[in-house]
Amino acid sequence: MRWKIKNTTMFKKINAILFNRRAQQYLSLTPREHRFVSYKKAKTILLLFESDYTEKNQNIHAIIHELQQDGKKVSAWGFIDKKEIATAIYPDFRILHHKQTDFFHKPLISFINELQYSEFDLLIDLTSRQIIPLEYLALYANASFKTGMRKTNLPIYDFVLDIEKVQIETESTEPAEVSVEETYLYNQIIFYLKSIQTTD
Repeated sequence: MRWKIKNTTMFKKINAILFNRRAQQYLSLTPREHRFVSYKKAKTILLLFESDYTEKNQNIHAIIHELQQDGKKVSAWGFIDKKEIATAIYPDFRILHHKQTDFFHKPLISFINELQYSEFDLLIDLTSRQIIPLEYLALYANASFKTGMRKTNLPIYDFVLDIEKVQIETESTEPAEVSVEETYLYNQIIFYLKSIQTTD
């Protein structure tokens, strides 16, 4: 058991190193035109998220509904650490799993091509930790403006929230660190996108 845990940790580190090398190469060979897109002007939005284990993703569905109420066309792509999923794949909502990635957790080329051939005004990454399949999607997605939380030093995002951890109070009144929750992260990103004024 201990060997398996150690082996899994080592495999994750290798995948992270490989992703960094591939991302650096891709970014150096594929320059993007950075263009700020305000919340008001964003018509098409790509959400990236880590699926909860039950695949219900109530927070994500609430965020999608809020964006749609504002007249946005939303595509949501998630990832779950499973070999099989129960959630059906729809054009605008899908959850990828291990069978849809290669040995190094890079999504299959069909998914990457789909994101590269689609156009989005805004990408919002709602993950608070590095999830390699979603990092690849953020890298390759054809979005005018990409936002997310700082997880690496790679210049994938045009707007980065630098939030390490949030503190919560436990029953023992001792503060405990938890990963940033996607609704909190979403609210922070939307707040800044609505606040930033441009002259265009």
